[in-house]
Amino acid sequence: MAIITPPAYQKDAIPTPQGWRHPKTGELLHAIKLSVEDIDVYNNNPTTMAEWTPEPVDEVIYEEDEDWEDWEDEEIDLDSMTKAELIETAEDWEIEINPKATKAEIKEILENEFYEEEYVEDDS
Repeated sequence: MAIITPPAYQKDAIPTPQGWRHPKTGELLHAIKLSVEDIDVYNNNPTTMAEWTPEPVDEVIYEEDEDWEDWEDEEIDLDSMTKAELIETAEDWEIEINPKATKAEIKEILENEFYEEEYVEDDS
């Protein structure tokens, strides 16, 4: 490790691996190879620039949505729902229904959709 000093004509020059640069313009004042360790010593920085670089993360961590788990375990009793609740459930499940249909017709559509999805999930 060598002790590095800025050029005499620009005492506030900034050291970079390419050499000394002007602090305001970034212009390369004196081209010289400076090691990262020498730059860290000059800046009185105990850690190295290599430690500042975060390591790439290969896996993505997803937070589990507690509401989703509760919803999956929740029993859905279509028989005890009012017509308004059935319509709201259809909207939540993104199932198109005719709001003017009878409660029995809406319930049948929801049951068909629910059992169809359950059957598709079991096959995979």
